[in-house]
Amino acid sequence: METDSLRESSQQDSISLKGKRLLICEEGLLDYKGHFYSWIKAIRAIHLEAGAEVLVASNLHVDKNIQAEFNAIPTYSRNNWSGIYDHKQAWRRYFSVFAHNFRVWRETRKLLRKTGPVDCILLPAVRIHNLMAWRKLCGERLGRDFGRLVLFQLTSEAIYDESYTRFHFKRTANLIKFVLRGFRKQVAAGKVILAGDSHITCNEYQTLSGVPFRVFPSPVAGLQAANPLSTSASKSDIPTFVILGVSFIDKGIDLLQEAIIQLLKNNPDLEARFVIQWATPTIDYNGQPVPIKDELRNAAQVTLIERVLNEEEYRSYLQSAHFVVLPYRRKVYFNRLSGVAVEAACAGIPMIVTENTWLEWAMKEFGAGVTVRDGDAKDLADKIKLCIQERLALQTKALQRRNIAMEKNSSIFYLKRVWE
Repeated sequence: METDSLRESSQQDSISLKGKRLLICEEGLLDYKGHFYSWIKAIRAIHLEAGAEVLVASNLHVDKNIQAEFNAIPTYSRNNWSGIYDHKQAWRRYFSVFAHNFRVWRETRKLLRKTGPVDCILLPAVRIHNLMAWRKLCGERLGRDFGRLVLFQLTSEAIYDESYTRFHFKRTANLIKFVLRGFRKQVAAGKVILAGDSHITCNEYQTLSGVPFRVFPSPVAGLQAANPLSTSASKSDIPTFVILGVSFIDKGIDLLQEAIIQLLKNNPDLEARFVIQWATPTIDYNGQPVPIKDELRNAAQVTLIERVLNEEEYRSYLQSAHFVVLPYRRKVYFNRLSGVAVEAACAGIPMIVTENTWLEWAMKEFGAGVTVRDGDAKDLADKIKLCIQERLALQTKALQRRNIAMEKNSSIFYLKRVWE
């Protein structure tokens, strides 16, 4: 892993990719839900601005508006991220891995006949269901149909102890280990880049495979850093706490609900505002729905957003925040990047994050805020009160560190990770 990757300066010089052709391949690009659309939009915009030609290969059933926006080439017949392979029988799960890889290999060969040679292929999210296909494609096509391959490995195969200081790997990681090692020569030659979005994930995979991984900043955050939110825009005098994004249980939206209800029960006239995006049903770890409680829905201090936001609306709500609340559960987000956290840091907005996670590391590295205990609604309520009390000091620190965040998450830095 390149341990200096988030410490070195991104240097705000320009980079020209005129004449270069980039192909982004993502079978999960279907609609506006999740991260695929925003990731690919940002990667595409960053490269177009640098002068590259950008091609996008999507799922066959991609939303027509997205297809038109990206001029996408509908390519992949299945989406391995959709849960279609979550079979109860182990043999069916293993069979599906090989079957899906064969399908990706076949459909990508057909795609490359359409596109002609490209300088680089970038895969925003790979896992074992398509990793073997790309290993085979490298052996067949690297140097002929594409000059470089960048593969982002975002999921984790590590199992940590209770303190999250030591880890071992799942048995299923042996297959990934074998496939990753197959890229050793191409990685050493600089023709293949194995990538992750956090130093923790990259360390895991490098430990597993012995092959170097490169840490990348978030492309969405890089684009936002290039077009940052204004720090001079007027905000309400009332402390405003914002949580945006998909309302998964992993992101602790249930904890925030309980914390707010506790706070308002003890302080019904609390001078604070809570903006909560709860646009999709939330299912707990037992498969049960998590309802929006009447105490939250009817609270005068709470603004509920029960729909998907467009980019302008999202930025407007983020702009209104005095604090961004990210009580993400450690078992999922110990090693995962949060684009919202990076965007908040680039906007000079302090945050509340779960302790002993990548979020805490990022906050200390280039942001400001406070930490909360994992899965603890009462502690979250206490930290909200602390933020109200320490609002001026926390906001001042976040604004002072804003330039650090923008430098370490710039689009120029992202492009250099891809092309140099």
